[in-house]
Amino acid sequence: MTDMKDAPRMVAIKSVMRENDLVRTFTLDARLDAKPGQFIMLWLPGVEEKPFSLSGISGGMQITVKNVGPFTGRLFKLGKGDEAGIRGPYGNGFTLKGRRVCFVAGGVGLAPLMPLIGQAASQKKDVTVIAGFRDKKSLLFQKRLSAINADLHVVTDDGSYNRKAYATDVLKELIAQKKFDMLYSCGPELMMKLALGIAAKAGIPCQLSVERHMKCAVGICGQCGLGGFTVCRDGPVFTGEQLADTEFGKYSRNAGGARVGLGW
Repeated sequence: MTDMKDAPRMVAIKSVMRENDLVRTFTLDARLDAKPGQFIMLWLPGVEEKPFSLSGISGGMQITVKNVGPFTGRLFKLGKGDEAGIRGPYGNGFTLKGRRVCFVAGGVGLAPLMPLIGQAASQKKDVTVIAGFRDKKSLLFQKRLSAINADLHVVTDDGSYNRKAYATDVLKELIAQKKFDMLYSCGPELMMKLALGIAAKAGIPCQLSVERHMKCAVGICGQCGLGGFTVCRDGPVFTGEQLADTEFGKYSRNAGGARVGLGW
């Protein structure tokens, strides 16, 4: 018998919010029993199906999408009342641990961290958020973050907003000032690899959300292999220990399975 979450169901788009020139947040008319860090498969009939992490799980399911290709270009043409197919949620999400927690995000990688940041703040954790963006035009979730009780550090690669720095530069500075119980990260893989190394030297455990090409979402096709893991089933959230003996931070693979370099 097929699990209902593995059968796509059509849902309506409740709203579309412009985050910046290339990023939109879609609120879908669906409620899922999802954990921060899990993902759904989104199906556009006549196009294809793609995985998207959840940027909102309470008060409406949300995905935050960057327009980078044919699929997302087609999605960006949809608006309130249009429908898309979903299945899920899938994968292993984040586990909130400790009192002093630090979040390190790069670009749209901030999206899957947002539900956990909100959860940590609601539980009165000592929350630090480090968010790095390419430039001022790439900023995300500034209003949502400002409404959360957190020590917020926003930096840009080119210095067009706040200081010119990388998120990992700020992480080094803050770790020298105080001890964190757990570090959570999502963003470009090289950034996460650096963050993992910085945290490891300080003895801070990490949970990182990893991106790979995912097709089936249930660990059958092997498209998203990472070491001995499949990202869709065993991740997308991994601990630093799990990633230690894999190709994480060294290379990825394209849709055809060929090795590709990692870009910041």
